[in-house]
Amino acid sequence: MTKPIDPNVELLADVPISGPAEDLFERVAVARRLGELAIAGPVTAPRLVALTGDGGAGKSSVLRIMTAELGSQAGFALLAFDAGANTTAAEVTATLAAELGKLFEALGVVETTDKVRDKLTSYGSIVSSIARLAGVKVDVAGALERSAESLREEIALNLEQMGKRLVIVIDHLDRLPAAELGGVLTALRMYAAIPYASIVIAIDRRTTALREAAAGVDTTAFERLVQVELALPAADRLLLARVMAGGLERIGKRTGRDCDGALELFDPDGGLALALIETPRDAKRAANALAAALPLAKPDADLHALTLEIVLRTLVPEIDAVRLAARDRIADRQALYEELAVGVKAPRRRHAARAALRALVLPAT
Repeated sequence: MTKPIDPNVELLADVPISGPAEDLFERVAVARRLGELAIAGPVTAPRLVALTGDGGAGKSSVLRIMTAELGSQAGFALLAFDAGANTTAAEVTATLAAELGKLFEALGVVETTDKVRDKLTSYGSIVSSIARLAGVKVDVAGALERSAESLREEIALNLEQMGKRLVIVIDHLDRLPAAELGGVLTALRMYAAIPYASIVIAIDRRTTALREAAAGVDTTAFERLVQVELALPAADRLLLARVMAGGLERIGKRTGRDCDGALELFDPDGGLALALIETPRDAKRAANALAAALPLAKPDADLHALTLEIVLRTLVPEIDAVRLAARDRIADRQALYEELAVGVKAPRRRHAARAALRALVLPAT
């Protein structure tokens, strides 16, 4: 029988944490502050709060912690959904309307006859969207003749009668195409004007701003909609280093390899590989790539160089991996470095990627 390579391999799941007990990157304080902003007085004031940060920074985890903590308190009705499961603005707004209808029905403020429901869901204008939003006891017969403002007032009255502040939490809006995102933000302006209601969204502003500019869509919709923006702080370098060091330690114990020579690559003060890692997701991806590849290395392999190469190839995919792997067979190493460095075009990690390339291709300089 073939000898197993690493049957007990441990991989880090790239999924949001479920609560404070799993918080490895000290996001609880941010989650609590986000919750405070969402429910800050006066209770009648509508608002929209945005949690911003790069992809993989932990926004979804923060939303989960916040939702869990608010859900344990009296006086709040929570609705949370993932916009990433939708592909168009229409799908997102339809999901929001459906979820709100379920919530109001569960709270006992929904007219439940099929006739009323059918009438509410048949409307297609902004006025009807507010009716669909609530699924509440609005004057259906006269809805089309009423203003959006009057319908908002009636919905607010239902919320007041419930005695609860409504908090709507929407994740992954940035996964929508730029043009669709603009449509969602426009629709949310309507919802964000309803008293007793707060909306919390998570969004990667840098990525969406670049996409909006490239698509030629309105880049000011976000600023017009959001009253409060809370930026997710960068992950602590020491915590990222601990994740990577822990991964190397586990690989060494399982495989019997000495991985100590690679630890300096993840030194919080100048580690070449750690400089490539910016977010918790980066750390998980890099740790998993090392767990996958290092057990396959030859016994005499230089684990220091191999570890740096694996992290570089994982997090900077535009690098020509074939040319990089063949570096020992290429006479003009300076020309190879310049060739590979030119390929690093993305602004993110450019400096760190070129430093790692230099160490691998020109180790004696």
